Amino acid sequence: MPTKSPEQIQAQIEKLKAELLKIGAMRPGSLSQQYTACQKHGPFYKLSYTHRGKSSTQFIRPQFVEEVRRQLAAYKKFKSLTEKWVALALELSKTELEQARSATPKARWPEAPELFT
Repeated sequence: MPTKSPEQIQAQIEKLKAELLKIGAMRPGSLSQQYTACQKHGPFYKLSYTHRGKSSTQFIRPQFVEEVRRQLAAYKKFKSLTEKWVALALELSKTELEQARSATPKARWPEAPELFT
């Protein structure tokens, strides 16, 4: 696969940044639907998530379920875009380092006959 130029990689990063700016309200976690043991009551919606190493759970009223689902989807998109950004940033660093190495003449050991006598 041909390597991309730093300019091409940077252009991809700028596109990702623009996409990130479009993301609205978000939240991490997963939403589950639950019923009581007798199945007569419910469904109840439960949001579970971990933030800063602390797990949390909260019940979500049915009228808020769709908004919570949108926020969960926005968070997944945020995570995906930031993962792509990190991958591109690593690729950019590698490309720039390779270009710098190829532009610099190879270092040679200085002549030091006294070290070998």
